[in-house]
Amino acid sequence: MLHFTAIVVVALLLLVAPLTECLPGAMDESALVDDCLTTNNISRAEVLARINLNSSQEDLENLDRKYKCFAHCLATKANILDSAGLVDVAKIDEMEPLSDQRRQALDNCKRAHDEQAQADGCEYAFSILLCVSDHLGGSDESGVDGEA
Repeated sequence: MLHFTAIVVVALLLLVAPLTECLPGAMDESALVDDCLTTNNISRAEVLARINLNSSQEDLENLDRKYKCFAHCLATKANILDSAGLVDVAKIDEMEPLSDQRRQALDNCKRAHDEQAQADGCEYAFSILLCVSDHLGGSDESGVDGEA
């Protein structure tokens, strides 16, 4: 069973954390998250309430679209999507070198979900997050220990 917290941790770890060195001076990680929250009409209170709920795999797959589009917004603003809207592992690795385990998780998830990107970017971004969370969920690489 995946927990929404794990999804948020993976999103922040893979999409937001590498931005520290790449963002223009006026925009930081918090501003990026705030912008994507606003764009998708999500309040911080909603996110915190959602994090506190235990979620089954089915609940996450049927999660309100605004949360899925929040993931797509983060990926877009983090500039980790290529011109076709697919996650670009090389760009992520340039921003912050990936461990072999994270790179393998991303590569596996891309193979499983890249065809979905053309149909729906929001579903694609969220599917990638679910997949990566599933791959890294039982490891020390999940971001729970605070190491990047």
